[in-house]
Amino acid sequence: MENSRMPDRRETGKGRLFCLDLLRGLDMMLLLVAGPLVMSYGKAWGLPAEVLGQFKHGWECFTLWDIIMPLFIFMCGAAMPLALPKRMTDGRARWPYWRHVLKRVALLWVCGMVVQGNLLSLDPLKIGPFSNTLQAIAVGYAATAALMLLPRVWMRCAVTAALFAAYALFLHVGGDYTPEGNFTAIVERRVFAAVLPAGSIWLKVGYYTWIVPSIMFTAMTLCGFHATEILRSAFSPKRRAALMFAYAGALLAAGFAAAVWIPVIKPIYTVSFTLQAMGWSVLALAVLYVATDIFAFRSYLAVPVLFGRHCLFAYMALHVPFKYGFDALANAVTAGIAVHFGKGVQSFWATVFVCCALVFAVKIRDALQKAEKSPS
Repeated sequence: MENSRMPDRRETGKGRLFCLDLLRGLDMMLLLVAGPLVMSYGKAWGLPAEVLGQFKHGWECFTLWDIIMPLFIFMCGAAMPLALPKRMTDGRARWPYWRHVLKRVALLWVCGMVVQGNLLSLDPLKIGPFSNTLQAIAVGYAATAALMLLPRVWMRCAVTAALFAAYALFLHVGGDYTPEGNFTAIVERRVFAAVLPAGSIWLKVGYYTWIVPSIMFTAMTLCGFHATEILRSAFSPKRRAALMFAYAGALLAAGFAAAVWIPVIKPIYTVSFTLQAMGWSVLALAVLYVATDIFAFRSYLAVPVLFGRHCLFAYMALHVPFKYGFDALANAVTAGIAVHFGKGVQSFWATVFVCCALVFAVKIRDALQKAEKSPS
């Protein structure tokens, strides 16, 4: 690829950029650990509304909780320049490459349906075809796997800019920015009405839409791809960091400028929201790159890095076996607390129990993976 090279082993730790695993892990821990702990603490002892508001979604706003999904999509794209070229044959995307892409897309899609699409209910009226972050990641991953094969950097950048422009135009001319009247909701209602059985609970489209925002899912994945291209470039580490900060500044400036005309709405991924989200994502990655890959500060980061390397396992564990097993166990273990201190306090300590169990499960998963890879 143009202006790229394989990363120095000293910088990446056996071919990996440490900052990628760390940022992905911090994002996952915000979703699975920090968020639940803050919300349960707020219910038990109270927290300022301004703090609790940062852990909720709204319509026209931008909270800390809103960055989680776009950052996951961004990080998927950021990992692609490191992972997918290994699947090529003589520098070309032949069947082994596409087989890997299709398997990853299928895995993400099915897991997404399990978590939020009610797939395990086996009830056609409850199963949703497209309703989860993992499926959004799958869409961006598949599209970027094709677009990364473009021979020039400027072509990939031009496609990214075109996606933002096209999406802004669709939303502007196709509807308004209300939950019921925006273009993405109009399209989703029509598509779901055509493909889902009568009586399906998914025929009533809610705040979140998925089909048309796939344009933004692809754009966000490409933004992550561009970031890693910078981090793998032939420039010096300091120059790469400077380029990353400039990249973040350009995205944020464009996002805040677009917000003058376009509302910042996460559920339909308006261009103003998406540009700002990508700007913050690039900025976070740049800061971590400087701290961990340039200055080599890596102390006390083992747990978030583990979550970053096993993010899909952690996500699925909390939403499937933990949801139906460990939640009940946590409530049973902490039941006595409710008698003396109330249900709010008991709920907080039950959340602590589940979070600790999840960290332990991720550590076990990492140990088993290392055992599988080690020579017998």
